[in-house]
Amino acid sequence: MIIKKLAPEKISVPSGSAVSIDYSDPVQPILAIRLQEVFGLFDTPTVLNGHCKLMMHLLSPARHPMQVTQDLNSFWQTTYHDVKKDLRGKYKRHYWPDNPFTAQATSKTKKNMNR
Repeated sequence: MIIKKLAPEKISVPSGSAVSIDYSDPVQPILAIRLQEVFGLFDTPTVLNGHCKLMMHLLSPARHPMQVTQDLNSFWQTTYHDVKKDLRGKYKRHYWPDNPFTAQATSKTKKNMNR
């Protein structure tokens, strides 16, 4: 029971999804997640009672890696706007807000967000 609390199999993200954590490298667990599903999340999620930051593999809507970070807050403030520019043209049906800190996280396209 304690192991599941310290090293959960899944983590809940702002979109409402429960996403699996990859522990194949026990020293550096990975959370691979689509970028839109973590809008509104200020800091990188952790395991082991906050002692281990997850390595976040931020994915495009097609689930291709776009960015790898352990500092989500810094990513939102610096790199996000460049990534947004690159992806907005390719993935027009998806939500690309100007302010990722206050944006609604989603696992859906813009058309289906309010359904």
